[in-house]
Amino acid sequence: EHRRYTPHLTLARSRGAADLRPFAAALAGFEGQRWEAAELTLVRSHLPVSGVPGERPHYTSVRAWPLGG
Repeated sequence: EHRRYTPHLTLARSRGAADLRPFAAALAGFEGQRWEAAELTLVRSHLPVSGVPGERPHYTSVRAWPLGG
C-alpha cells in the first residue's frame, strides 16, 4: 500500500458500506462501567490481502506509553 499514513482511531470496521445511524441511536443512552487504563498502546493492523473468506486481520503492538501517575 502506497498511501501516506494518516493517524486515526478505529472504533469499528465494516467490509462494505453500512448505515450506522440505527446502531448509534440504539446506543445513545448507553453508559458502561467505569474502567481505568494503565497504558496507551499503538497497534498496527495487518489486514488480509488474500481474499480468503473468513480470513481475519492480525495486530501487533508497535509501542506502549504508561498512563496516570
